Amino acid sequence: MLLGIVPANALTAGDPVILPLSALAQGKKITVLRSGHDAAQLTWKVQPHYTAQNATLQVRYLTSPDTTAGSQLVVSMDHKIIGAVSLNPKLPRGSFTVLLGHQTFTAGTYLLQIQTIPGHATPSAKAVPTGAWTQIDYSASQLSYAPQRIPWKHMDFSHLPMILSEAATTKGVLPLHIQFYGNTNPALLTAAQEAIAGLALRSANLLRVDAQMGAAVTSSALPAHLGVSGVIGEASELPAALRPRTPITGPTVFLARDPDNSLGAILVFTGTDDAQVLAAARAFAVNRNMLPLGHRWSVIGSAQVMAMNFGPQNAVYPGQVVSLHDLYGGNSTLNTPHGSADIDFWMPGGLFASRQSNLKMKLTMATVPLTNPTTQPIITVMANHHWISEWKLTPGVANYQTTIPFSALAGGENHITFQIAGGRVSIFPDSTLQLPTTHRYTVLPNLALFQHTGFPLAVHGAGRNLSVWYGERTPANWSAGLTLFGRLVQSAHSPLPGAQATFSRPATGNVLAIGTPASIPASWLSASPVRLLQNGIQWQLANHHGKDKPWMGATRLPATAYLVEAHTPYKGHVAVTFLSTNPQNLKAAAWNLVAARNWNKLRGDFAWQNRQGIYQSTMVGSHFMYGNRHSGWFWIFLFSVKPWLWVLAGLAAVLFATLAVWIFTLRKKAQWRAEEAL
Repeated sequence: MLLGIVPANALTAGDPVILPLSALAQGKKITVLRSGHDAAQLTWKVQPHYTAQNATLQVRYLTSPDTTAGSQLVVSMDHKIIGAVSLNPKLPRGSFTVLLGHQTFTAGTYLLQIQTIPGHATPSAKAVPTGAWTQIDYSASQLSYAPQRIPWKHMDFSHLPMILSEAATTKGVLPLHIQFYGNTNPALLTAAQEAIAGLALRSANLLRVDAQMGAAVTSSALPAHLGVSGVIGEASELPAALRPRTPITGPTVFLARDPDNSLGAILVFTGTDDAQVLAAARAFAVNRNMLPLGHRWSVIGSAQVMAMNFGPQNAVYPGQVVSLHDLYGGNSTLNTPHGSADIDFWMPGGLFASRQSNLKMKLTMATVPLTNPTTQPIITVMANHHWISEWKLTPGVANYQTTIPFSALAGGENHITFQIAGGRVSIFPDSTLQLPTTHRYTVLPNLALFQHTGFPLAVHGAGRNLSVWYGERTPANWSAGLTLFGRLVQSAHSPLPGAQATFSRPATGNVLAIGTPASIPASWLSASPVRLLQNGIQWQLANHHGKDKPWMGATRLPATAYLVEAHTPYKGHVAVTFLSTNPQNLKAAAWNLVAARNWNKLRGDFAWQNRQGIYQSTMVGSHFMYGNRHSGWFWIFLFSVKPWLWVLAGLAAVLFATLAVWIFTLRKKAQWRAEEAL
């Protein structure tokens, strides 16, 4: 809503748009105008390839009792008066509506100005009081107009965020059609993954991918409201309508108008061979904030490729010092005085730090007390709704340093709140956060950790040693895998450039497997405590000791899809396997899984979809430790998650000490006997 940018949902629907003036004033709710001195300025922005018709401005105001008779409230656009209303101190509250000209507003920025002009005092009247004022209620006032969408005349990469926003539905879903041209091999699928990653990190919406072969479907078969689609293939395989006029000589990404949909855009990833297509898609993913202008981007020789940006703005990684300016930007609300301040950041999962390690916060804050004479305000620090500490603030600008125990943080989103009593503070953007150096240890399986951070498939923002195994060479399988991969990218806050697509069973590394029970061999889940049967599932007793744990559970559970996190058969790595009992429902089941209502329910190591389309999850297997066992910190972590090991270690130490004392005593007694015999 900033600067009058309208939500895409309203624009695409074609309904009249109603904007409160607070949206044009960066959230400001009211303003007070001194008669003849002040002017309220608002910026209204019409987006590219849109026009606005029948624009009207409704202003609600409150005037002071000492307002001079004949005073007026004047509205101007681009420094031209377009309307005015007389102010009457006997009727202090009022409103009026102004038509912003009989014209169609094209794309651009328009300046609206509201000003109070005092009336002329008669000789018999008293002097004009200097305190006369008029208050404009931005929240109740509004700007309304009818948007009209027109086809793009020219598209460049600066329009891409807007295109993605407009293509999303009202439920926060971005339908994305991907067309493959040529032989769809692992290299092209890996390129598709990187293209999905780049789009997923440029949009706050969930991607619902529909993959097809280029020869099987044309863009004319797509719905007219679809705003963006992707094309992946070698330049020689692309249809003539999608080939640029200049020849393709290297990895290239370009935006093109959809020839069969004037409101749509096509994002093309191409090159002279599969390797160049993959290079283009990967560069698009890791340079998501730094694309040059223009409809075509040649990756070779581009200086933008050197500046890679893997993480989002609110991500903090272990050992990293990040400023609040990098997290929130220079215009953050933290810079304005508040009675409370919130700092949110994301961190990877599977992290363990020693008990002495803390999150360090170096803050520069400006404090304004609420009472006079001045009293010292008190600030209370909360981390993820847990009390951490409190201290007194010094009025004025001062530097502070505080710490938050690492144990109070969690993988994923973290919320730190400053509650101020007796004052207001603003936090300067040069304040910093520093996460301690950590180790990667955790208890698995844990789908909740996978849900929030993508761990263990994504570690520290990278997808190293990660394979995406497509069990079937069908568009439905590719659609399901790309949809799930896009959700994994958003959870990991990383494009996962090291992830590789494969059609064959991996022999090493972590794996995201997509398929059906028929396409994924049963031996793949041999290390899982879950066993899939023809009529249902079974699982092992988690609390039963010994290697041979009995199988139990429902053999007729009406499940239609499964998500399992377990060891790979070759040990030492983790696999997250998604299976659908019906190949035709694989794409729909994957989309249903990544939807917020089901994705946010993931717990334990096993989730399944019932016939009503609702996913349920539980912990059915035993836990195992995941991390670098060659580090001495691993044993500290092991003891911390299994406290009874400390008891055994203590008993062993006492037993050893007792045995040592007993042996020492026996030797002393033998020595004494020998001396007495002499």
